[in-house]
Amino acid sequence: MALIGNYGFTTVAEDEFEFTFEIPNNCNFTTHYDATKKINTVTVQLNSGQSQPSTTFVTETYTFTGDNGVLDLRFAQVLNGVTNTKPKIIVNY
Repeated sequence: MALIGNYGFTTVAEDEFEFTFEIPNNCNFTTHYDATKKINTVTVQLNSGQSQPSTTFVTETYTFTGDNGVLDLRFAQVLNGVTNTKPKIIVNY
């Protein structure tokens, strides 16, 4: 499953990080923060009516804020009802 292409981040402020990541142009993403577990999740899935991811990728950008010196970010890739949570990124600052 490859709904995430290249990804990386830059530091915006002490506890803020701007992530860029590539997703197929027929997919969308949502973000969620679990305050109990202190985990940020980016969920990527196909747009409605699509059955296979495109081979053409677009770059998306989103800013995340860490908590107590750690940013825990996970990408949940959902394809045909199967979720693969990769990559998992931990930034200690």
